[in-house]
Amino acid sequence: MIDTIDLLNKKFDNKYNYLKMYSVVYDKITEICTITLLYPYTLTEISEEDKQEVSNYYKDELSLNGETKVKFKKSYLDERLILEDIVKFFQQNKKGLSPYILLENISVSSNQLDVNIDIKLNQDILSLINDFELKTQLKDYLDKLYIANFIINIDENEEALPDEIVCDDILPPLTKAKRYNVNVEKKLIGGDIIPKPEYIKDNKKQKTAVILAGFLSNKNQRRFILKKGKHAGEEKALYTFSLKDIDGQIDCVYFCPKTHEKTLESLEEQTFILCVGDLKTGINGKLTYYIKRISLANPCFEEAKKEENQSIEYILNNHRQVVFPDLLPRSTQAFLFDQKVVYNDFILKNNIVVFDIETTGLDPDQCEITEIGAVKIEHGEVTERFSSFAKPKNPIPIEVQQLTHITNEMVAKAPKIEDVIIDFCDWSKDCIISGYNIVGFDLKFIKKITNKLHIPFNNTVIDAFIVAKQANIKPSNFKLGTVVKYLGLKLENAHRAFNDAYATAQVLMELNRKKTKEE
Repeated sequence: MIDTIDLLNKKFDNKYNYLKMYSVVYDKITEICTITLLYPYTLTEISEEDKQEVSNYYKDELSLNGETKVKFKKSYLDERLILEDIVKFFQQNKKGLSPYILLENISVSSNQLDVNIDIKLNQDILSLINDFELKTQLKDYLDKLYIANFIINIDENEEALPDEIVCDDILPPLTKAKRYNVNVEKKLIGGDIIPKPEYIKDNKKQKTAVILAGFLSNKNQRRFILKKGKHAGEEKALYTFSLKDIDGQIDCVYFCPKTHEKTLESLEEQTFILCVGDLKTGINGKLTYYIKRISLANPCFEEAKKEENQSIEYILNNHRQVVFPDLLPRSTQAFLFDQKVVYNDFILKNNIVVFDIETTGLDPDQCEITEIGAVKIEHGEVTERFSSFAKPKNPIPIEVQQLTHITNEMVAKAPKIEDVIIDFCDWSKDCIISGYNIVGFDLKFIKKITNKLHIPFNNTVIDAFIVAKQANIKPSNFKLGTVVKYLGLKLENAHRAFNDAYATAQVLMELNRKKTKEE
């Protein structure tokens, strides 16, 4: 990239060597290019003549069809703002280190154009990073925002030495978490661990003092030399392993004092342990469990499953049915194909629910289901229909209404999606689940609701989109409408859940008929 400040100074004999480029923003609509230049806070002001000279230079240099505006911004060395920008740097560029960067461990002091920055890190973390590289990256980041000479020091936080870790007594969290029983056999590291452990799958965010349990696997030891502080030059052990409970798994880290190395070495693969630690974003960017206490234990998963089943049974027993699937008379199936067909065992020997949903948008985390439609295939015939609107919490965007033809008025008196999904899960129990391209979209919306309700939705999934791509057919593309037309079938009122589900069922059955005929 051309350094326009350098060219500016060459033209005017370094007259403007105190300026620094802050930003260049071009608005395509107004065709205005806005250039913002920094000048040091030690400079009282820039004369109007100098501002005009610089502005004219950029207008001539850029030669844009639109307008060019040049702004001048004083670079104040406000220590509070610099501190905020340092934190922002770690949040945006060093997510793995971000949890360890506390405001109280950063100090900023300025003297004219020199700014001294001191950052304190835990000794274990300090030993795992390249502090020279980190200083360089932080300095480059700040140089773009301020006119100053940044002097960055990264040092040890001596208040948190690895061999002197203090673990406060663990208290039950304020929010109620799902827990299960374990039988503690022996304390290995630290004191007693109470109360019961949480499920690993329920912990997806950073949190302190978390109790988890599971089977240990993939244990590895890494040794490194402490670089700084009282223990500089000493060798240290870092253990990493996985912890897996009944249906979740997490990466774990334990900075091991010398006194506990034999204990960690003695833990064999698949040993069940109960732990206390903090959930933080690790250096690899993933949520990682930083362990402080460990005990040997035995799981009580059967008891936990029984409690979970009782909870599910309670939800189902106290649920008021809102969707009533209707039977499709066998005679209505005759128009599916003009001749008597023979299917393979997949169609004949399985009960299959083919479904489709309509939503307020594409993001499962932000958007909501507005309609679900499904059909059930039994022994080669479509026998039942499941169809319902669902009332979203937020209005349906106008562009989505135009695509699906589902309006806010149509869903205004519809049941809540949670009630619809409970009925759907009960109706599709013990069936294979299918649909068109559901793995990447529809299933995520369904799973979001079932996870929230803590009800099972673990059916076998067969995606008709994948079946079509693996079949011996060559449509121009593999959109549902294109495949339906290629196979000589019909799709009426596309982008309505039941119609798309019914068309997908036809595709699935036709592709299995084709396969049988070819065999």
